[in-house]
Amino acid sequence: MATIVPVVLGLLALVDAGFAGFRAATGLNARIRKRPYFMLAACRGLASGAIWLGLVALLVVVTLTCSVDPVARYDALVDAGMRMVQVLVPFAALVVASLLAYCLLPMRESTFVILVGLGPFTLMRPVVTLGATVWSVAGSTDWLAWVVAIAASAGVLAVEPVVHRRWYRAPV
Repeated sequence: MATIVPVVLGLLALVDAGFAGFRAATGLNARIRKRPYFMLAACRGLASGAIWLGLVALLVVVTLTCSVDPVARYDALVDAGMRMVQVLVPFAALVVASLLAYCLLPMRESTFVILVGLGPFTLMRPVVTLGATVWSVAGSTDWLAWVVAIAASAGVLAVEPVVHRRWYRAPV
């Protein structure tokens, strides 16, 4: 579990960052062939998320290196991360199921999936992220778990606005 939890959280953050980059560019391009445009937007989101994730990882590595008891602190981080996984993985599974339904169903049904699944899930994303953050630090007395959880969640939620403001302010 000591390596699985950070890897799962990192992968969730990076996939979310790619989708956030895509969402930042959505609706701003009148071209017919938008695939390269959306791929670039997703890559920009992924890069922004990776930079933030790297900063959080650097914070963890530096703090653990300077810590008196790094094993206990890392265990506290893994415990907090496991609680975050308990909230984020079921939500991610629902989003993936909605995406699969959107891709596999005929047009009418896939439009319905957007209305009842993907749209509301996008609106619920900040609330779920906040809930995962609160649940992850519930009962934790280590300030590092608090800082890492809050910084990681802030970074996840900041990717879309940052990418939108940096590259997609005006329609193409």
